[in-house]
Amino acid sequence: MRKGAFLFWSIFAAAAIIRVALSFGLSEPDASSCLKKADRGNGIIASDPERKDSGQVFVIQADEIFADEEQESCVQGILIRVKTKLYPRFAYGERVAFVGKISRPFDFSSDTGRSFDYKGYLAKDDVFYEMKSAVVMATTSTKSFSLSSILFRIKHGFVGNLERVLGEPHAALAAGLVVGEKSALGKGLLDDFRIVGLIHIVVLSGFNITIVGVALRRILSRLPRAWGIAIGGIGIALFGVLVGGGATVIRSCFMAGVALIADLIRRDYDVSRALGFAALVMLIQSPLILLHDPSFQLSFLATLGLILLASPIEDRLGWVPDKFGMRGTVASCFATQIFVSPFILYMMGQISIIGVVVNILVLPFIPVTMLLVFLTGAAGFIYGPLAQFVGWGAHLLLQYELFMVTSFARVPYAALQVPPFSGWWVAGFYAAFFVGYVYLKKRPASISAPS
Repeated sequence: MRKGAFLFWSIFAAAAIIRVALSFGLSEPDASSCLKKADRGNGIIASDPERKDSGQVFVIQADEIFADEEQESCVQGILIRVKTKLYPRFAYGERVAFVGKISRPFDFSSDTGRSFDYKGYLAKDDVFYEMKSAVVMATTSTKSFSLSSILFRIKHGFVGNLERVLGEPHAALAAGLVVGEKSALGKGLLDDFRIVGLIHIVVLSGFNITIVGVALRRILSRLPRAWGIAIGGIGIALFGVLVGGGATVIRSCFMAGVALIADLIRRDYDVSRALGFAALVMLIQSPLILLHDPSFQLSFLATLGLILLASPIEDRLGWVPDKFGMRGTVASCFATQIFVSPFILYMMGQISIIGVVVNILVLPFIPVTMLLVFLTGAAGFIYGPLAQFVGWGAHLLLQYELFMVTSFARVPYAALQVPPFSGWWVAGFYAAFFVGYVYLKKRPASISAPS
């Protein structure tokens, strides 16, 4: 490694390590005097509201909070996760007043007996308190006109168009595929997606982002090279903001941005270096995601699995036809399944046995489905009958995908469940894997003896 490159990586690695180390000493804001009282406050909605059948959930950047009838505030300038009724609908950037009881979040256990670090999951976003049954009221009719708020409104309008044209649950799956809105799918259908190993297509994984990036490059391919790359980069960044900017989205968009920059300056794109750089930058910006964000952990492992295993597996699948990219799809499914299975079993206690089969049957249709869904939602802004016409094709493909999911989810023993086990087994698996991988890489290729 050249001296300049070594210095570059050393600086970023050291910064990430320091940020992660310092994050263990961070203290939460003290709102103890507000707890278990009738609190009231005001602030601005700081996240795009997540809408479910049971209500709305969003984060409020509270200016100040008053406990009971006290005139002096008990805490100022904190983030609070709030759950309130489904109506009236609220939007990102809206100024609101709220009433309820503030509490500290607590960890909870899943059906498989595993404890989910809910406190850490919220703390990674600087949220240390919540209000579970809040009464929220808008205090001003003025709407925010920030870039984020405009993009969120476009997203909600797009999802509304899909709901009018496709109906449920097709519209919910369509919204999950294109903009990551999975809440309307319902718990039962989400469980089916997990059982068959397809949950990644409705939570806007790197697979979906890659499809969006490839589509943008093809659309812009006729523009001058520099203009096409610049507009493509801006488009990917705007899409990342529009869909909420979760860890998976940030990682995928960042790597796509690195690829565009490499193309712009005519340098080779090294996907493993791009993944490492994306991870370091994300840890510097938000160090708590290393231990408290399962989406970051799974996204990183899945991408690493593709980098390390997809090509070797594809080389051994000569019997699988390469038509329509079938061999690559099968190899990618095996690579990610093998690499993330130990972590998924540790985190969730369940892993799909038939996931590879269902992925092979469904994934080839996802790019076309996303295109038709996008055209349906976009046409809804222009002309309703046109959206209905395009939506017919989208509905047909969505019906096929839902049929595959619900049918295979009913197959006996479709998913394997295991009792809780120590995380050291997972660490041991990955340590052994990397030792074996490095050994095989460095081992000289065998030379056939002359006949």
